[in-house]
Order: sequence, then structure tokens, then C-alpha cells
Amino acid sequence: MNAAQLIDNGISEGEAGRIAARWNSVYDCIREELTAQVKSSKALGGDPTRLTELRRELGQLDRCTHRACTQSPPGFSANAALRLVQEILRCLPLRLQGDTHRLAALLADWARVERERAERTARHAEVYRRG
Repeated sequence: MNAAQLIDNGISEGEAGRIAARWNSVYDCIREELTAQVKSSKALGGDPTRLTELRRELGQLDRCTHRACTQSPPGFSANAALRLVQEILRCLPLRLQGDTHRLAALLADWARVERERAERTARHAEVYRRG
């Protein structure tokens, strides 16, 4: 992921740089950990389906090709990334959690901005609709 991809998806320039830097600092470690957990789960006869899905979605977010739903265009969503990172945190070892929590904090801040922007747009649309 790079800042230009995030800017193309509506994230401000300064925030995009911070999110991309933090994301890139933890992404490879998280992906390696999830891959190891999938292999361990398979070796022990477990069902690694959700871990595999998390790893796939993480890769999609990294490439900015993630779709929050089938109706949305591919891109980066701070809300989707935050939800995914929060779920991944539950299965990460402690050595990876600190940096991942810092990433979650940046995503939470940007998700709030996205939510406020969507609410403001909806209010303006309602005012416009009413005339």
C-alpha cells in the first residue's frame, strides 16, 4: 500500500502518509503470522477458513482492491480496514500487537472522519431533496 493509493480513495495527504507508513510497517509481519497459523491449524486438523479469509482480505486492503460489499467499488475503506485489524488483533502474538494497535488507532481516527463526511453528505442530500 502506498499513500497515493489512499489519496485516490479520498484520504487526506497527511493522513494517507501516516496510515501507509504504519500499515507497511506491520503488514508483512501480520501476513506471515496468519500464514503460519493457517499451516498450524491444517497440520493439527483444524479449520483455518476464517484465518484464510482474514489473510485474503488483508491482501485486498493492501492492494486497495477490497470491496466492503458486492455493490461497492474496489478501494480502501478505513472502516473495513479497522474492522479487519480489530479481528486480526485477537489472533496475533503480543510481539505484534503494539504496532498493530497503533495502526488501529490511525484507522479509527480516519473512520470517524469518513463517517462524519458520510453523515454530512446525507444531511445535505436531505436538505436538497426537501427543497
